[in-house]
Amino acid sequence: MSHARLRFPSRPVRSSCVQISRALLTYIRTDFLAGQLFDVRVEVHAPVNGTEANGNGTPNPDFELTIARGDEGAVTAAEWFKIAEPELETWNFTWFEDYFARDAQTPSLVNVVSKAYRRVALYDAGTYTATLTYNNRTKTTAEWLVRDLDKVAKTKNVVLFIGDGMTTNMISAARLIAHKTVNGRYQSLLQMDKFPVIGHQMTHSIDSFITDSANSATALYTGHKSTVNALGVYRDSSPDPFDDPKFETIAEIFRRLTGGGVGIVSTAYLADATPAALTAHTADRDQYGHVVDTFLNGITNFTWTNWTGPDVLFGGGAENFLPGEDSYKGQDYYQLFADKGYNVVLNNTALSATPNGEKTLGVFSVSNMNVWLDRNVYKENLLGKKNSPDGSEGNATDQPGLKEMTLKAIDILHTRHAKEGWLLMSEAASIDKQMHTLDYDRALGDLLEFDDTVKATLGKLEELGGDKETLVLVTADHGHGFDVAGSVDTKYLGAQKTDREKRGAIGTYAESGLSQYVVAGEETDGLQFSEGQAFPANWDPRYTLFSAVGANPDRRENYRVHKTGPRKPAVNSTEEEDDYIVNDKDAVTGFVVNGTLPVSNAQGVHSLTDVPVFAQGPCQELFGAQYVQWKQRLLSPLCDHSPSLPLFEL
Repeated sequence: MSHARLRFPSRPVRSSCVQISRALLTYIRTDFLAGQLFDVRVEVHAPVNGTEANGNGTPNPDFELTIARGDEGAVTAAEWFKIAEPELETWNFTWFEDYFARDAQTPSLVNVVSKAYRRVALYDAGTYTATLTYNNRTKTTAEWLVRDLDKVAKTKNVVLFIGDGMTTNMISAARLIAHKTVNGRYQSLLQMDKFPVIGHQMTHSIDSFITDSANSATALYTGHKSTVNALGVYRDSSPDPFDDPKFETIAEIFRRLTGGGVGIVSTAYLADATPAALTAHTADRDQYGHVVDTFLNGITNFTWTNWTGPDVLFGGGAENFLPGEDSYKGQDYYQLFADKGYNVVLNNTALSATPNGEKTLGVFSVSNMNVWLDRNVYKENLLGKKNSPDGSEGNATDQPGLKEMTLKAIDILHTRHAKEGWLLMSEAASIDKQMHTLDYDRALGDLLEFDDTVKATLGKLEELGGDKETLVLVTADHGHGFDVAGSVDTKYLGAQKTDREKRGAIGTYAESGLSQYVVAGEETDGLQFSEGQAFPANWDPRYTLFSAVGANPDRRENYRVHKTGPRKPAVNSTEEEDDYIVNDKDAVTGFVVNGTLPVSNAQGVHSLTDVPVFAQGPCQELFGAQYVQWKQRLLSPLCDHSPSLPLFEL
């Protein structure tokens, strides 16, 4: 079989292996925790045509992989890992060398021979050299650093909050619309502002300096960078999305070594990249049914670490649990989870009532869960969605928020694993999802809900007596090119006739004024809402934020909240191919802003920006730095003989 992809010469060939001449070897330069399970893939390529073609297009199967520790002598990989020599695999693939080749539809063909060394580990700390010898003694070498395990516990529990797509600029905007200033000073702050330690992390991936959520979540949970769309694997060039070389995640390591509790909470559909990367191992993040099966059963196509399911799994995505074409092999995963001892709850009322002593699956909607702004302010938008998780096509109007799910998860984890400790990941997914559609109000609303959840979590931990033994981390997986450059007089903008005149409604510098979101509207009919100091008093003031992202499709902007539901800035102009133009039903009083992305893009995209890391609790001092995502830092020791869960260096 063959497959085609676009690649520039500077990028690896559909792979996170590093290319040296015609050989590919995973893990060229990386770190492992002592005992962390992983696979090693070796590939030898023979291009048949294109600029890299050389020879007869037949790869030489006579290659050898050896491993040496420090200055010790090298032995074959099979001997080192004490396994049988793997069988030789063969396949081919095609790829496009550049955009000209793509447009001309002239792919290059590559033949491959390969071996995969499965479920191996390095147990002694130190530096290792792996050498691949191929094509008449040509050599490729890899350097591996193995870090020792801590033997004394420094923290018992870890809460990892991920504001998907959240940047410092978004945090600044959220603070501006929810907290008052007097004489230039905020009278109250976000909970994140109060954390004692802050660092920053870089988010680039192996094959691109712009990451997606699959690769970045993989980095957060494993200490290994991968490629775009890959979950828990180094992507190889094989067409099989399930045979790529794997590495153990923090959830798998923690469960294997300690028997501690694991909780997964997200406002996305649960098969989405950020929750999926805790258990799934595939080159294709879109294998949603497979992802749900790994939550319950772990990896089943290869021998891997023993996984018995999380204690808590809360989020959306009922379509992947209900029996049918979107579930794995058409199975009923509500029933399969129940058969393995899970309580299954489908709404907030049932979630509140479910006992804390049992494993619990909570699925609260089809697809992504409703955003905070619609659940709390524009509630009429919850109707007509046909997103009930029971498959009835009713409306899922009784959904918990991130705060309710997170606090319940902590109750369950604390009840079930007070002795062993626990690990909880809680994701505010729609910061990212609403930022993609340029719906800044909904994105910032979910960011404020995220911060409110962090605040409530700290209170819950103190109530349970676990605040001194729990490391709380708040971060993001990547960013968007979002910022605020001033304010907009929406009343003046709506009164102007032409697009150029409407732009005169934007105020910069001194004309920006002060935030009107914290003041109840007097001359506007904007809907007012307040919940203490955590959220704006008015979501539709006359003077709004002049917000934008740096990469976007064609759209129209009037800088007002979208009251009738989440935004759709661009629509396809043709049924034959993707050609997105301004949605004439969106922001109708605004002016057209030309896009900067290819016309095939309907939404905004991720950006290069570094993202913040806030830390509080045991080991908090490890996070006060600028580092690559992640620099051996999340695995801080959760208990005796556990790995140092400071999140890993990449």
